[in-house]
Amino acid sequence: MAGGASRRDAVARTSPLDTVEDDRVSFSVIVPTRGRRSLHGTLASIAEQLEPGDELLVRCSNDGDFGNAARQTLVDRASGTHLVFMDDDDQFSRDAFAVMRRFAREHPGRIGIFRMRLLDGRVIWREPELRRTNVSTQMFCVPNLPEKLGSWVSSPDPASAQGRPYVADFDFIAETARLQGEPIFREEVVAHIRSDRRGGVRAFQRMASVVAAVRRRARGLLTRGSGPPVA
Repeated sequence: MAGGASRRDAVARTSPLDTVEDDRVSFSVIVPTRGRRSLHGTLASIAEQLEPGDELLVRCSNDGDFGNAARQTLVDRASGTHLVFMDDDDQFSRDAFAVMRRFAREHPGRIGIFRMRLLDGRVIWREPELRRTNVSTQMFCVPNLPEKLGSWVSSPDPASAQGRPYVADFDFIAETARLQGEPIFREEVVAHIRSDRRGGVRAFQRMASVVAAVRRRARGLLTRGSGPPVA
């Protein structure tokens, strides 16, 4: 990937893993944002789980690339032993960092791909397989090895998979897995997508989304049923 290669050629960094003492694990939490109101809940879900040595990296941009350039900039600056990612309208589960930190200690140097829960209750990944639509940004726990990281920067070539910015998460993790080794798929849910980490709030959001869907369907039926007047 040209973006990742040029970055690695331009900046030589020592991997934070090279300086880890014992089993110390520190997270660089990467959050691109457009400044949405939902960012408050996102950051709250992170702040309550941070430990000494962790860092929270946030970049606001409006590049129209799903936050990929912002992620790349933040990855280049990251100093933690492991990279984790979150979007600005999603939240980590309450025990996400403890789960991922334990994984990082038990499987040093390995990529972890966890699961996430959608607002409608569905859980992804569906099968422990590295493929598009089965993995997403919020699921990754990646050793911070600068020379062995894929790129988040999309190619301008529309014929390339990297020319489609909405699949950059897959491109990043697939290239990183090629460089670092096959990921380990884990059953634990570490993120809630378009919803809240608190169960009661999540249940309310799910009910509200169902009611909204019913109302939209009812309006559609009424619109189709009204039709033009008969002459």
